[in-house]
Amino acid sequence: MVHLIGQIAYKKSCLETVINDLASWKNKELVKDALEEIIDVHHRYRNFAVKTQEEAIEYIEHSGLASLLEK
Repeated sequence: MVHLIGQIAYKKSCLETVINDLASWKNKELVKDALEEIIDVHHRYRNFAVKTQEEAIEYIEHSGLASLLEK
């Protein structure tokens, strides 16, 4: 599931939708894993991703979910 979330998030307008949805999930460990995958996918698919890895990280930071990555 985490891999699929990452695959969706690098496409046009999808990062915002995925992050907004993840914010409502109760399973914070799964959200953390998904965020890590999203960041990694933006690097692995840097030639295809709409946003750079840095832009994806910034969006996650502004979403308020970045604190999950620090745990």
